[in-house]
Amino acid sequence: MTPSFLQQSRDFLSVSHPLATGPNKRNSRFGKILEGVFRKGYFTLQTIVVLADIVEKDEQSRIIFGGSILDLSRRVMEDMLYMEYINDKNKEKYSKQFYDYIPIEQKSDLDFMQKSGVKIDEEITAEVDKKYQKSPKKLRDRHNWSGLSVDDLIVWFTQNGQLKGSEKETILKLYVAGNRKNHTSPSDILDHSKQEWLNGAADRDIELGLMITYGSLIKICLLFLEEIETTDKMKEIIFSYWKGINPKIS
Repeated sequence: MTPSFLQQSRDFLSVSHPLATGPNKRNSRFGKILEGVFRKGYFTLQTIVVLADIVEKDEQSRIIFGGSILDLSRRVMEDMLYMEYINDKNKEKYSKQFYDYIPIEQKSDLDFMQKSGVKIDEEITAEVDKKYQKSPKKLRDRHNWSGLSVDDLIVWFTQNGQLKGSEKETILKLYVAGNRKNHTSPSDILDHSKQEWLNGAADRDIELGLMITYGSLIKICLLFLEEIETTDKMKEIIFSYWKGINPKIS
């Protein structure tokens, strides 16, 4: 793991702390979504930095925390991609759709629990059903609010030329590795069968997880800054972090 990269994450957390804690004056529905997404990602990067600090002080712990760091980074990357999707497609339309999906998600969760034999209070069921009946019918048969899985989303960005070069390669590596961590994967289990394989996997997971979380959170933050009232100075500071990992941009 590169110590300087870990330090950059610490610095970014310090600088962006006021944005994560608020209050922020939001100018749009999308701004409200981004505030929650940024805060969630901020807490995740904080957790990863704590784990990475432990690894820096105790080399043996990299095996313990490597997979967890990679697993945590996956959710920040996915949130970043979905926020980029809203921003690129239609902020107002898809932000509304995001919130319209809440009762559908709640209904799906309740149905699953009831089918599995969990007893739910009738008042809760009735309230969820009431809200569900008012939700847009076109969203009810979707797996999520966007209608796109993460696989579909990555393909969409790739086909539209918004993911290319090293960024595309990094995201695809994380997505594939993250899938293995989130499921009972033969490849992932095999990595645990030999110490040298486990060591190699841990080193890769820590480096990739920290790098993708840091970069994804900066991208989320840049979107967030466009939807709130903030200073030009804050925008310049956050953009400087983005330029630090993308030196060719102006």
